[in-house]
Amino acid sequence: MIKPDKPNYPKGFGELDDLKNNEIPRPKPKQEKELTAIEVFNNKLGSLFKNRKSEDISDEKKRKIGKIITTIIILTLIISAYYFIIYEPTQQELNEAKTSKLNELHSLYKGPMADAGNVYTLESKINDANNIYEVQSINIVKLATTDWKKFHIKSIHENTDQFNRTMAVYENNSRNTIMPASEAIDFVNSNNVEKLSEVIFEKPNTVSVPIMVSRLQAGAGLVSVGSIVDIYKNNNDTFNDSADTNKSEADVSGCTVLSIMRYEDNGEIDSQYSKGNTIVEGNNTNPNENTQTFTSNVLEMLKGAIIKGYDEKTTMDMLKDYGIKLSNYERQINLGDLDAEYMLLIEVPQDKVSFIINNMDSIVLTIPTTKAPSWMSTEINSTYAG
Repeated sequence: MIKPDKPNYPKGFGELDDLKNNEIPRPKPKQEKELTAIEVFNNKLGSLFKNRKSEDISDEKKRKIGKIITTIIILTLIISAYYFIIYEPTQQELNEAKTSKLNELHSLYKGPMADAGNVYTLESKINDANNIYEVQSINIVKLATTDWKKFHIKSIHENTDQFNRTMAVYENNSRNTIMPASEAIDFVNSNNVEKLSEVIFEKPNTVSVPIMVSRLQAGAGLVSVGSIVDIYKNNNDTFNDSADTNKSEADVSGCTVLSIMRYEDNGEIDSQYSKGNTIVEGNNTNPNENTQTFTSNVLEMLKGAIIKGYDEKTTMDMLKDYGIKLSNYERQINLGDLDAEYMLLIEVPQDKVSFIINNMDSIVLTIPTTKAPSWMSTEINSTYAG
């Protein structure tokens, strides 16, 4: 189109015509192909099977989900039952067994053995045990016995005095026993940890303490110098009643009698021996009487011997062990002065001096048969011999 070269010519109309002439052709709507009867039947049949398959898949999923949920519930019940019925009680029993075993450990490894190397080893084994049988199989007694024996043997050798003695100090200072080192070693070798853990050995620290006691308290007056005695406290008000039957251990053991003196009244002697017979012959009667009299005072005799009034050696030979001999003869004839009193000098551990002094009226000296004097051994042997 030729555009006139005129300024007043309206613009735009010619361009509109150009666009119309040059318009892009639009696609024609697609015409659907008409299906045949067979194709329509096939489509309907396929649609029917497709819906049925979809329904089958949905039911299968539901069944699977149901099975999964049921399985989870059953497993939860089983696990819960196992935990509350089996696992938790078993764990509780295991913990109780461990606690009991640890208590046993610390009751046997105590005092100087509380930090022994085997304590930590045994603690680890107990805490790492997986069941009760493992806990029960840990033998603390055997190992502790061995450790205590080694400790005590070494301690005995390190704690002997100049007389080759040691002192066994029992738990809480309940009692002390002075004994030869050889006897202490025998004690250690013949006992297990239950006894050994209750005692430690120390160097004897002893003093001699004088006591005034009755004949009953002084071992019936039959103790002598060198006797080893055990001291008990009688908890009754008088000695007419039996001693406390609940008391099984001496308050102080292994004390040595260093000297013994009998009350002075027993040194006064006023004896008379008479023997008479009468001879009758018919009307004649001849009485005959033989009388011997002896009066003396033992202490006065000693005083006389000291100032050379008597032969000192002869007097001492005659009066030596007079008090002990007198008590021994009284034992043999079953007759004696039961009111006699005795002054004894006894070697005791220093920490027991106050106990002995404060309880002088109620202590009893006993003679252990393991350290029996010869006369006691003879009597026991004659009683039980064949």
